[in-house]
Amino acid sequence: MAAATVIAEGAVVRGRVQGSGDLAIAGRVEGDVEITGELVIEGKGLVAANVSGARVVERGALKGDLTASEAI
Repeated sequence: MAAATVIAEGAVVRGRVQGSGDLAIAGRVEGDVEITGELVIEGKGLVAANVSGARVVERGALKGDLTASEAI
């Protein structure tokens, strides 16, 4: 993952997150996440919704469906 956008530990995002490029989530997201690149849910990260990306790495917690077009 090169030059990813980061939702930092302690941050809370409520609502849909979508975009191109890579995303790392170390905080909490309460809403669907749709990324065209790599999506990493870090060890302390939590996503309470559905996620999709080209490549998805789940190290944290996910409460929803996971979809990847290339690899999980």
